[in-house]
Amino acid sequence: MKGLPEGFFTRTPTFEDAEEVAALLSAGAFPDSGEEGMTPEEIRDDWEDIDLTEEAVAVISPDGRIAGYADVVNRSFVAVSVYGYVHPEFRGWGVGSFLVAWGENWTRERIYRAAEEARISVQHYVEGRDTDARSLLKDAEYAPVRATYVMEILLQEAPSVPDFPAGLTVRNFVPGRDERAVFEAVEDAFKDVWNRPRGTFERFVGMTEREVFDPALWFLAMDGEEIAGTVLAKTISGEGWVDVVGVRHPWRGRGLGLALLRHAFGEYHRRGVEKVGLSVDAGSVTGAPRLYGRAGMHVASEYVVYQKELRSGVDLAQRSGDTG
Repeated sequence: MKGLPEGFFTRTPTFEDAEEVAALLSAGAFPDSGEEGMTPEEIRDDWEDIDLTEEAVAVISPDGRIAGYADVVNRSFVAVSVYGYVHPEFRGWGVGSFLVAWGENWTRERIYRAAEEARISVQHYVEGRDTDARSLLKDAEYAPVRATYVMEILLQEAPSVPDFPAGLTVRNFVPGRDERAVFEAVEDAFKDVWNRPRGTFERFVGMTEREVFDPALWFLAMDGEEIAGTVLAKTISGEGWVDVVGVRHPWRGRGLGLALLRHAFGEYHRRGVEKVGLSVDAGSVTGAPRLYGRAGMHVASEYVVYQKELRSGVDLAQRSGDTG
């Protein structure tokens, strides 16, 4: 694995580092990109989903500052996403190359935990205009394979009233009762999602144990006793974020996704939340970006997915669909 410049070292990040990591991301955000880095609250919320001692690293400069940071989102050890950041002051020092190598090495060390027949890949999401990062990844033999959008809506006016398909109703998630049914509905809706092997129930339940979890922002479209679709959302730092928009196959093509989004936007507007965002696969076969555009959302930023195959095999994660 590539080494660090003299005087730099690594350590495990802690929740007390959230302020400094957020400042690092904000310093590196592109002007007018629609992205403003992340707030400490958003950083801590992300960290609820990972084991900092196992799945993250901080690079420390000789003067004790966090010069770089990376963590991984691991999906069954077959599709590992590495999110790495370098403070602008320390770019060109080799910190970025170290983080790329760290993520790749993290994945290689755990290949034995993946399904024996599975193809293994590691990927990075790079802001479209970040030519330095794109060049670094190309030099490390990563190839651009996909694009994703961050889409947003400003709720300065009340959104359109949702028009749910006939026979469907909407209700909120009930903690302690709906976990398994909602998990299975989400997995069913996302079974054709690109680069997403099946998730785990334990990780899903973890979403309901976070400080920002609000069951009043988890909406279930019901066809009798069956869940036809879901929107799972939250509020962080005063802004809305939609984690999941999922419509199961038998109920697609009837406007259910649009109705659920508008229903969620209506609740956000009632609460006085002015901006709501989500991420989506730009190449979605279901046309999700167009759907979100119809709901009043616009593309705030675009990311290019750079991927590298570490082991050939059966492609358990290479699918086409929406991101979740």
